[in-house]
Amino acid sequence: MLLGSGVSRAAGVPTGWEIVLDLIRKVAAVEGEEPQPNPETWHHQRFGEPPGYAKLLDRLTTTAAERMALLRSYFQPTEEEREQGLKTPSLAHQAIATFAKHGYIRMILTTNFDRLIERALEEEGVVPDVISSDDDLQGAMPYVHSRCVVVKLHGDYRDTRTKNTPEELENYSQALNESLGRVLDEFGLIICGWSGEWDTALRDAILRSPNRRFATYWLAKGETTEEAQHIIQHRRAEVIQIESADMFFTELIEKVESLRELERPHPLSTAVAVETVKRYLAEPRHRIRLRDLIHEETEQVYHKLRSERFGMQVPKPTKELFQQRMREYEAVVERLVAMLAALSYHDEGEKAYLLTQCIERLVQFARGERSSRLDDLQFYPALLVIYAAGISALAAKRFRHLAAILRTPQYHDQRCRQRRPAINALRVSSVFSRGADKWVPHEDAESPLTPANNYLFDLLRPMLHDYMPDDTKFEETFDTFEYLLALTYMDLMPEPGVPIGRFARVYKYPETWERSPLAEFARVEPEKGVDGELLRAGFFGGSVDRFKEIVQTHRDGLQEVTREWW
Repeated sequence: MLLGSGVSRAAGVPTGWEIVLDLIRKVAAVEGEEPQPNPETWHHQRFGEPPGYAKLLDRLTTTAAERMALLRSYFQPTEEEREQGLKTPSLAHQAIATFAKHGYIRMILTTNFDRLIERALEEEGVVPDVISSDDDLQGAMPYVHSRCVVVKLHGDYRDTRTKNTPEELENYSQALNESLGRVLDEFGLIICGWSGEWDTALRDAILRSPNRRFATYWLAKGETTEEAQHIIQHRRAEVIQIESADMFFTELIEKVESLRELERPHPLSTAVAVETVKRYLAEPRHRIRLRDLIHEETEQVYHKLRSERFGMQVPKPTKELFQQRMREYEAVVERLVAMLAALSYHDEGEKAYLLTQCIERLVQFARGERSSRLDDLQFYPALLVIYAAGISALAAKRFRHLAAILRTPQYHDQRCRQRRPAINALRVSSVFSRGADKWVPHEDAESPLTPANNYLFDLLRPMLHDYMPDDTKFEETFDTFEYLLALTYMDLMPEPGVPIGRFARVYKYPETWERSPLAEFARVEPEKGVDGELLRAGFFGGSVDRFKEIVQTHRDGLQEVTREWW
């Protein structure tokens, strides 16, 4: 993307040349003279040299602080200007930042001194590498390793070495020319808000580039200049007439978002994948094909999750970004979740190991320290898998599958540098930690009573309808699964704590708990003894006493938690 002064001018920021002319008027006022009708001519006649940005500032200020205060008035909004939406990122800046967040724009060249594009990027959670001088260029990370690079061709307003006058715009340094040559050769180009008329060095750099491998688009508002026509012909650019940058980029981002929605697996393709799983399960001769099918889908999901699209370089996640990331995770894992739910429900136990392998693979994709809400949310895709597969397994009474989902999977915990049960990371309270449960897109998200669990309940209901068409049956199975997950965590993890689920809200009163399917589960399973399917699958070490102990400990702790809700 090449952004000229027209993009910032629409946001109320003056162009570099307008600032020079205004500085000349200020100098003339100090001199007690009138610079009209041509401030540039007056400066030539008065000082015998063309107006230079740095010298103009030297004539008006004596310290760096004074220079900064003077320049700030051109680029930073007053309270009144902020209320009017001036000198703040425009709709165009915001849309371009969204493109960068999703990886569509990697390189932004700009002739502007302001920091509107940087602010827009940071608001979208993208921290760009900014190059505004040869010093920056020399120490910059190679752009292939950067999520987004902003090259301020004419400098930053906080640096008086900016290029403003026609003489200053005639030449770039050798280092900048070489870097521009590579960029213009290796990238396609979208040009907006730039006339090509004054920036001689930039114009020459584009004309030197032989690149015609990638498309060039020139967004024009009205007639293009003669200089622009030379570039358009050289790059074989497509000219797109626009009413404004704000309108164009707002419409474009809507179209791109529509295309992004197409990445979500088509319902038909998901249905076909589920039917393929069923067909392979029905024929033992397809066991290798089934394994390959699950493995390939898991690997596709894994590599999408590891892509730059889900980068963690977000200084301060917002609620909007958090919810968007949730939906993107849901879209990526949707087909795999449906396939594993089918496997859990229909397989008789021989393919349970595929569930463990898939969960362990998805847990591995998480990157870096878990220091923010987005870091914790990396485990959300695996959480969706264990919930969907676990609930369907419980509906079919497949306890071997439940063990393969809740007991067997492990992961490498970077904080303690050892392998631990995956259930440690795959609890709702762990994935939606630090108050992130208040950010889930659910009507009761501001309530303290299990909003994230409620969101999962609503999300999974339509996915698992074929296995539990009765709403009451689904509700009981969902709550029982969360209860078993909580008991399993307490059995496997030495850390104190009483995990809760949606059931803590539904059955928060003692009298409702005693009549709940959870209380019945806790009574019936021990009566089956060590030959019961739950204990034979390895839960609670196969011990009835251990099961009863965990049930009682959890009940005591749950009463302490829910007493505040009565």
